[in-house]
Amino acid sequence: MHEGIRKLAKRQLDLEKQGLGNYADLLCWQARRQPQKLALVIDDEELTYGALWQRVVPMALEASSLGVRGDVLVEAEDFLSQLTSFLALQAVGARPILLHHGLQAQEVRAILTENGLQGIWRCLKGGARIFEPSGLPARPHEEPDVLGVLSSGSTGTPKAMYRTYASWAGFFPVQNEIFRVAADTVLFLQGSLSFTGNTNSWLSVLYEGGTVVTSRLTRCHVWEELLRRHQVNVLYLVPTKLQLLGRAMAVPYAGLRTLFTGSQLLSPAMLRRLQQIFPAVTILLYYGASELNYITYAVCEDPDRDSSNLGRPFPGIGVSVGDDGLIYVDTPYHVSGAKIPFTVRDTGYLNEEGELIFGGRRAAWINKGGVKLSTIRLELALKALPGVADAVVLPVRDSLRGDTAAAFLVAEEGSSEQQIRQGVRHALKPVEVPDKMVFLPQIPLNDRGKVDRPALKRLFGAEKP
Repeated sequence: MHEGIRKLAKRQLDLEKQGLGNYADLLCWQARRQPQKLALVIDDEELTYGALWQRVVPMALEASSLGVRGDVLVEAEDFLSQLTSFLALQAVGARPILLHHGLQAQEVRAILTENGLQGIWRCLKGGARIFEPSGLPARPHEEPDVLGVLSSGSTGTPKAMYRTYASWAGFFPVQNEIFRVAADTVLFLQGSLSFTGNTNSWLSVLYEGGTVVTSRLTRCHVWEELLRRHQVNVLYLVPTKLQLLGRAMAVPYAGLRTLFTGSQLLSPAMLRRLQQIFPAVTILLYYGASELNYITYAVCEDPDRDSSNLGRPFPGIGVSVGDDGLIYVDTPYHVSGAKIPFTVRDTGYLNEEGELIFGGRRAAWINKGGVKLSTIRLELALKALPGVADAVVLPVRDSLRGDTAAAFLVAEEGSSEQQIRQGVRHALKPVEVPDKMVFLPQIPLNDRGKVDRPALKRLFGAEKP
């Protein structure tokens, strides 16, 4: 097909998909268009678009009969239950909000009441489903919102934030071109759909009519087997999981064309390893936020690049840094009610090339005896030391001693704690040396694949910053 005609046809399809009401409509559209196309692989289970839609329809009928309405929490432990609930509730006009895994009952109750939600949709073991209405009145929505997402809840009860269909789907043509997501895409991701990075990635593939592969298991040999068996050509994992996969893979895989990642920075050592095991890949590091969308991206070709360089803005997105040092974003693709320009209180600056140099969250900076220290910079310095496999730095607030730092370190096999401690003191300025260094067999992760900072704080016994 002539390139101009192909682009015109794709534009027409984009307009059709952007004219839909929600993501259940999008799945229905794809199921009618290509019912036999493989949509989803979960370990040994394979579902075509037609089969996936047939899983959603009876659940939607059940939700309708149970009176599901309004803003509804979804409690589901496995990926398929999360996904089908997410789509079925949209099909009946409700706005699903996927719960993070591992929350206590009182935490779930607080999310329900403090956000004024209309109930909880629970997927029980064995396949049964129940709806527990809250009795709370439905809140008005000024925008045509179709789903909600939860904030991390690091400073209190997670907040429900809402999205229209267009706030993600309207940007898919832009992000998919950069990430090389298309109809022939076979994308691997892993983890909970309550992580908006996973949800957005899955929906971006649904938008194109490609295939998503995932696993219920956090076992890298299983991930590798799925990559090879299904000829995965696009990979989305957060850096903590990429590091696990990079350590586990012994034989390179040349079938990967794109790897995109965010939420944490990529160290030079990790970049080198990824380029070794995926020799044909283009590696993209993005900067984004649940409240916004994708903001900037960098193509990571040189392993010795500045790890805190998050690249230039995506097309159509404005980025500026205020006099307060905070990053402000001007974008139409944001959660409903966000005041634009918007900041998530991340710090940084724009270099002469217009690239964003990331400084970390304002709350993660340490004021140690009048010297301001970036935990991001400290983590990168620690990860670069010989013998250090992984590192996380947390600020610790002390009413008597002032701000200080705690470092959590994973030693490489054959490296001793004493050698690493000596290396830290040799490589860092005295004021930068963490007052406490804790060695762990591995860094704990939450269900979104991010560092479980509350768990580290509990382990250290520190007051919350």
